[in-house]
Amino acid sequence: MACEPQMDPGGAAGPLPTASPGWSVLPVGSPPGWRQELRNGQVLTVLRVDNTCAPISFDLGAAEEQLRAWGIQVPADQYRSLAESALLEPQVRRYIIYNSRPMRLAFAVVFYVVVWANIYSTSQMFALGNHWVGVLLVTLAAVTLTVTLMLVFERHQRKANTNTDLRLTAANGALLRHRVLLGVTDTVEGCQSVIQLWFVYFDLENCMQFLSEHVREMKTSQESLLRSRLSQLCVVMETGVSPTPSAAGPEELLEEAPLLPSRAHPTERPLMQTALHQLVPEAEPEEMAQQLLAVFGGYYIRLLVTSQLPQAVGTRHTDSPRVPCPCQLIEGHILGTGCCPFLAR
Repeated sequence: MACEPQMDPGGAAGPLPTASPGWSVLPVGSPPGWRQELRNGQVLTVLRVDNTCAPISFDLGAAEEQLRAWGIQVPADQYRSLAESALLEPQVRRYIIYNSRPMRLAFAVVFYVVVWANIYSTSQMFALGNHWVGVLLVTLAAVTLTVTLMLVFERHQRKANTNTDLRLTAANGALLRHRVLLGVTDTVEGCQSVIQLWFVYFDLENCMQFLSEHVREMKTSQESLLRSRLSQLCVVMETGVSPTPSAAGPEELLEEAPLLPSRAHPTERPLMQTALHQLVPEAEPEEMAQQLLAVFGGYYIRLLVTSQLPQAVGTRHTDSPRVPCPCQLIEGHILGTGCCPFLAR
């Protein structure tokens, strides 16, 4: 079936695409031999599903077998429903398609044509001398604006996305104790949009300890900055509101009821209310550190496997000297003194 992940005869996830330069630097392959240790940032397995057909589901059973081969026992009930409900809802899948690279390229082409036509038609109102000089100037202006738009798109892709990365918070929170982090990316194979679910090994004990100490220190000496940063880590959530029954008597209810309803079975839209939900609420430093790692774990994995992590002079808890660990990313770009966190608005 087209919706099934690509598998090899041994049951492991299929070979990784080689189009992305970031994947070649990540260790991935067969399960380790005797006494061979896993390294932080090592890809354990990747599940891929076609995003253009429905119904759709990840073959998480194959992922569990692969994890067991690596010596990692993860109960399926701790993350299976969390991962699938977070990524495979129809609105999330549509969002992934509309924000994919081919869609951005198509939009850039349309943008270039529209801008070129508008600038050219406007330039005809003025005398620009040689016709070819005018066409060249119009083309340069359109190309400059299109390249600027593409750079804005690329910068936007480096931000944490509330529709994909942050939806894995619950699943990553359940997998932290098993030293596994989930991340999601999308790619195009042929004419099909493909969702990729990455399972990456990471022992976060040292990161959690460092973040706990960092949060405790910020509470002591930089409490206002900490509160400011945490206040920006919010998402808007809609919840249903049950209408309160009226206290009016039966006579008044009968008078207000329509004698001839417009429909045989009238349906009312449920009442909804929006509220800001803080991703990292005020708590003990240890609990806040664990929540920070759960919230931004999917964001970190996406940047890791696509080679978009900011370069670091040194690292704390990874083998590569230029790849920052999760606590470095959170310290510098989430809780740091920059203008705003890497959250997509």
